[in-house]
Amino acid sequence: MNPHRTAMGAAAALVAALALMPLLAAGETTSILKSTLEGQEGMEANIVRFDVGEEWVTDRHIHPGHVFVYVTEGSIEVDVEGEDPRRIAAGEAFYEPPDRPMVARAMSSDGASFIVFQVGPEDKPIMVSQPE
Repeated sequence: MNPHRTAMGAAAALVAALALMPLLAAGETTSILKSTLEGQEGMEANIVRFDVGEEWVTDRHIHPGHVFVYVTEGSIEVDVEGEDPRRIAAGEAFYEPPDRPMVARAMSSDGASFIVFQVGPEDKPIMVSQPE
């Protein structure tokens, strides 16, 4: 076993976990699939389910890849910088281009559940904090 590779892998996992901290603070995440993309060197698909409580709100952040979100229960509000905030209810989906600062929050008294599908650079976290 290569100690350098193990240390690098552990560091990458820690960075990814820290990047998700705003999301984990008020909900649960379930990894559904993470896969490299054949013919698209350095790119991967990452699918994650989020189950969040009524108080859930993210820090201001970006997504390093293209993000598609499908809300399965409840509703969320997405406030992308430069756009009007929009509310997405169960059964609806939306797209976010990469590197657009945004904040999201639960809008239902029972919280919300949604699936995030991101296509982006391999081994990057699904979200990166972007303090103002």
